[in-house]
Amino acid sequence: MNKNKFMLLFVLCCVLPLAGAKLVLEMGWFNPGSSSKGSWLEQEIFLLPDITGEKKHWRIVLLTDSPCQQRCQNALHTVKQLYIGLGRKQEQVQPVVIGSLQQPELYPMFDIQHAMPANIEALRQQILLVDQKGLVLLSYPMPEQDEQMAQIARNIRYDLLKLLNYDRTSV
Repeated sequence: MNKNKFMLLFVLCCVLPLAGAKLVLEMGWFNPGSSSKGSWLEQEIFLLPDITGEKKHWRIVLLTDSPCQQRCQNALHTVKQLYIGLGRKQEQVQPVVIGSLQQPELYPMFDIQHAMPANIEALRQQILLVDQKGLVLLSYPMPEQDEQMAQIARNIRYDLLKLLNYDRTSV
């Protein structure tokens, strides 16, 4: 093979994938949000204090109503079951309730914080994934029906396990 033919093949092998990727992005054929099941927040909201250096890097947060209604109770039960289902990965996750619980003895694994941070009205009726710096990353709706709650729990578990597997803060 002569030098010019080799150079042409080499350039085609380098340029063709780049041109294909550019075309896919330009035409909108790529869906950038398809890898996570929750909704990424548009703005940065630091909801909880920084716990850098502690073993628990991720927090599942519920903002409860003043009296916790049925929807809130379903979400509490779902997060409790989700936390128990994590097994050995529980060491890296802390469930948190911001607000008050009617029966806190039913949820001993939850860290209860009574102080409500300001500007959180947009986060009400949602389950949140918060990193160790206190930044809210993903949100999930609190549906009314139990059937929908099972799907939300699967979505949270999917995203949480992905975050736990790719977490490099302890390294």
